[in-house]
Amino acid sequence: MYQLRYRELSRIIFETVLAAVIILLLARVAMFISFVDADKLAGKEADLMRLFTTGLLFDLKASTIFMVPVYLAGLAFAAFARYWKAFTAFSRGYSLLVIFGFTLISISNFYYYETYHNHFDIFIFGLAEDDTAAVLANIWQDYPVIRGLLAALASGWLFHLLSSKKPLTQVWSRTAAISYGLIFFSLFAVASRGSVDTFPLRRSNAQVSDLNILNKLTPNGLIAISWANKDKRKDARFDEVELAEVEQLNMALFGNKALQQTSAINPYLETQSPHVILALMESMGSNILELDNPQTNDLLGELRPHFESDFLYKRFVSAGNGTAPSLASILFNSPVASISHSSAQKTPLIGNIFRPYKEAGYKTIFISPGNMMWRNLVNYLPLQGVDAVYDQNVLMNEYPAARKQLTAWGVPDEYAFKLAKKLLEESDQPLFINILTVSNHPPYYTPDSYSPGPVDVSEEYKARAGGGEIELDNILKTFQYAADSLGRLVTDIKASNTLSENTIIAATGDHQMRRFEARLPEETMLDSAVPFYLRVPDSILNSREFRYDNQRIGSHKDIMPTLYNLSLSGKHYFNIGGRDLLMTEDDPQRNFGFNESVWINSEGTINLDDTSKLYPWHDESLMLDPAVATSDLSQQKITLFIDLQRSFINWEVTQTKTASTGSEAQ
Repeated sequence: MYQLRYRELSRIIFETVLAAVIILLLARVAMFISFVDADKLAGKEADLMRLFTTGLLFDLKASTIFMVPVYLAGLAFAAFARYWKAFTAFSRGYSLLVIFGFTLISISNFYYYETYHNHFDIFIFGLAEDDTAAVLANIWQDYPVIRGLLAALASGWLFHLLSSKKPLTQVWSRTAAISYGLIFFSLFAVASRGSVDTFPLRRSNAQVSDLNILNKLTPNGLIAISWANKDKRKDARFDEVELAEVEQLNMALFGNKALQQTSAINPYLETQSPHVILALMESMGSNILELDNPQTNDLLGELRPHFESDFLYKRFVSAGNGTAPSLASILFNSPVASISHSSAQKTPLIGNIFRPYKEAGYKTIFISPGNMMWRNLVNYLPLQGVDAVYDQNVLMNEYPAARKQLTAWGVPDEYAFKLAKKLLEESDQPLFINILTVSNHPPYYTPDSYSPGPVDVSEEYKARAGGGEIELDNILKTFQYAADSLGRLVTDIKASNTLSENTIIAATGDHQMRRFEARLPEETMLDSAVPFYLRVPDSILNSREFRYDNQRIGSHKDIMPTLYNLSLSGKHYFNIGGRDLLMTEDDPQRNFGFNESVWINSEGTINLDDTSKLYPWHDESLMLDPAVATSDLSQQKITLFIDLQRSFINWEVTQTKTASTGSEAQ
């Protein structure tokens, strides 16, 4: 009879939702214990209550949404006795799958937070967008995959043992059955909304505290994935934007509507075009460089003397917290990390960084020891004006020893720098060389021929490096190897009679060193910081006025304006918020650094998850004062800059496509 079947259906759903909620709650507790600093919880009792009550609502929402198909199908199948047994078998199997999946996702979210200091976000789609085989190999190497799978299987088996299987036989009165049905339906509907208010439970509800880590722990892994998916869909869309809209945003921010600027006139550069090298170093994060010690924990190798003698900016942040977003920001002025393999992958951009050099007679080159099928760069870079792309395949042909040292991500970095030097020595025209390294990345492999300097797996490092499966000393040695490889190139160029006075070298990290716990809020900036190293020949410095201030604020947006003004005379370039870091008088309107997580200025750092609070600089280091200060920086300025970046790339993509379509029509 229908009421017995309905009650059995509701029992299956109730037990599954209850088990799923318990799993998600235990995951949140485990993350709370592992990642929250107890010293920061004084006076946060109300916030903790909101963390777990709001978290419970998110858990109920996720759990009930996954059971909606079973509930709706069950309402129909309960009317047919002949199909009911098969349906209940299916629904119990589905419930086991839900419990298994929730456990596995919760475990994965735990380790994702340990690595990226965030719940699941848009970067999880890198599994499909990056070299999937390499990513899976890294996951296998660095995380307890087998134990995670066994834990998920165990939770499913435990659920199977504890779930009710005894058939219901007692028939209720019609009034009781109808009342029960209405109550269950109402509770199920409310739980799936997460709210009884006008609006369902939303992303903004996860803001439960001014202690940001509590906000990160409020949603569960399932909810976080749904948010990431929405972000990805939004990220990949290009809307038509008029140039006037972009210029209006630029005017509001910087007092000038012109998106194009012109490098300073320099008579010396008009007759002497220097080579320019820009190296984007994998995971060269300032966070782990805080542990650098030349005697006991040498993380710089041959790069050390150059860091000490040339220009070095430390109050500097990467554009993104991953390789793809930082690369897209620097090379293409794009806040869309997936642009090279998006719907715009066949659209040339007038704002890419290679265009000014091409117009000045340079040969443009991109070198990476990785495989540049990654994110379709092998096809996208030539479209943007790159004359030659050299990746692991070229390097293995050029240097046969590299073939034996190939890892999932590519060949060792040293071969990319060797090729760069060779190209410089053989070129009869100025070169702009962009290098993307890969070695400082799992599996953290260094060639047998490399003799590392001292590294120290200190107690502090152990405590902050997470619980990965990779040997911690390998991480330090690989960081040192990558820096040393760059340092040897700089040393060779400085020692060269032909290259020393006509080669500019710039280098920065693509993002922070992952799997290295940040102490918040004191290290909010440090957790997104990368160094910006700049070597400029004296001949160029003597040809212009400049001022070096190692406390000057910056980010990836400032790299190309600096390089253009050091290497090109009177050339036009598109500029989205950057400025020449060596200008004699800093531009107060552009004196900020932007990362997708933080905004830094001369006052301190603002976490973009909560822009109402500014943490002042503690001293001349990268540390912040945990005492919150007020700032004259408004939320509006941050929003305007984010809108400017997005509007500019939308205008570039859509105006180019429109022009292309128009020419085809003619």
